[in-house]
Amino acid sequence: MAYVPTRKDAWELLNKYNKDKSLIRHALAVEAVMRHFAEVLEEPDVEKWGIIGLAHDIDYEMYPDEHCQKAPEILREHNWPEDYIRAIVSHGWGICSDIEPVERMEKVLYTI
Repeated sequence: MAYVPTRKDAWELLNKYNKDKSLIRHALAVEAVMRHFAEVLEEPDVEKWGIIGLAHDIDYEMYPDEHCQKAPEILREHNWPEDYIRAIVSHGWGICSDIEPVERMEKVLYTI
């Protein structure tokens, strides 16, 4: 069975790569908004939406000039599934990523 990250996994990884309290608060806010929209849109995996929201800026503090570029490397080192990685990277489309948000979850994350 493929590895599926938990919220605890996302939280620990977020805190490993981000120490700034405002970035942590931002991640928590995005997690909450993603969960809210998953519920409103009656998505079956609210947890997944929240985890992706929590981890979306995983590389921002340590690698600000490589935001959305280092995230795949970090997440792959921790065996995160490719669909999670794609969603996270797509939030920077047109700014720091060339991955266009296509899935509903990606589009919601992109607009937050």
